[in-house]
Amino acid sequence: MPVSADATNVKSVQDIARGAPQRPSRPAPATRAAPATAPKRTAPAPAPAPAPVSTGSDPWERRGRDDEENGSPIVDPEELMQDARDLMGAMSAGDKIAFYGSGLVVLSCFTPWKETAADGDALGLMSTGFGAFVLSLMVMVAIGVRVRSSFPNLNPVVPWMAQLFTTFLCLIWCIVFIKVSSDTTLVPTPIGNAEMMNSSPSFGVFIGLLGSVAALIGAFLGLKSKND
Repeated sequence: MPVSADATNVKSVQDIARGAPQRPSRPAPATRAAPATAPKRTAPAPAPAPAPVSTGSDPWERRGRDDEENGSPIVDPEELMQDARDLMGAMSAGDKIAFYGSGLVVLSCFTPWKETAADGDALGLMSTGFGAFVLSLMVMVAIGVRVRSSFPNLNPVVPWMAQLFTTFLCLIWCIVFIKVSSDTTLVPTPIGNAEMMNSSPSFGVFIGLLGSVAALIGAFLGLKSKND
């Protein structure tokens, strides 16, 4: 065979690349679909707060407490003290003497009024001296009603007569009590060999007698000042 002039038959790289068979192209990998995201849940709207129900006036309000206290049997001690000051300020000298005298009789009833050999000391409240206790309270009430004019339609003579009558009756009660409780019969004492009276008035009844006399004097002084 005839030898060509180009014995080496060298081809360029470009020619070799053109003459090479074409390789099938690899398909591009399929992209994964993004996972479907769950829809976000919105927080429920807060329920509206219920409107405050009106239950009347505030229990801590001063006005409400005053209204309740007006219908309550509990009385403020300061009001009682103020009423007592007003009562004493409205009294005359005679009324004060009668009022304090009756108060002395009331206090004396908490002391021994009689001493007996069998039972010992007996308080005025635990004996017939209880009558003087009640009468003295009536005298004090009569003075208060008259001075404060608690009953405007009541004739002023009525409390005056009630005061005089109860004062006289209290004085007589004390005198009768002294007479009745005096028993000079000698009996042996519970302890020892001595003897004592069966029954004798104690110092309490004499204090009550003194208070009754003061209440009577005060009533007369009050009448005198009223006439003047």
